Amino acid sequence: MVAPVTMRISRAGTWTSKGSGRASRAFTFIELIVVLVVLGISAAVVFPKVDGLLLREPEPWRSGRKLMRLAKYAHELAIATESAHVLHIDLKTGQYWVSNTQADNGLRNLAGQLPEEVRVIDVKFPGEDRPLENVLMIEFSPEGWCDSAVVSLASSDGQIVKLAIDEWFGGMDLIGNKPAG
Repeated sequence: MVAPVTMRISRAGTWTSKGSGRASRAFTFIELIVVLVVLGISAAVVFPKVDGLLLREPEPWRSGRKLMRLAKYAHELAIATESAHVLHIDLKTGQYWVSNTQADNGLRNLAGQLPEEVRVIDVKFPGEDRPLENVLMIEFSPEGWCDSAVVSLASSDGQIVKLAIDEWFGGMDLIGNKPAG
């Protein structure tokens, strides 16, 4: 005849079986929470250091990508809202922002500042003889076209990146020699 197996809870919160002769071990909920907290704290301490070492991109490239993302967003916003939007870049201070031409107000969440070591060194408008002003304005229309421009950014260590904006359908690209690193 087979002996009945009875289950009981031991002090550590694990299930044991009297009939089998061996106890099955498991982690308690508190032990799992402690391990997750320790892993979370470790990741919070280590990740910024790894991010700074491995994923660091040269400054003019990061600034160029930020401006390109903002220009693409202004382009999409102009089409979606069916009203023209303008990307402004203050050539002296390095501030940039997007505004709606009808409302004539700067969109605060679409603004930023170039880092201190990056500056705009040249702006060209292909096919146009436009005088350069203190604030560069690139307009994006609701029909999909925009002002064609090439904005050259330079860092204090001599790296140069050009943001090229095509007038047809707002095509954009970063041009330059990215240093190995």
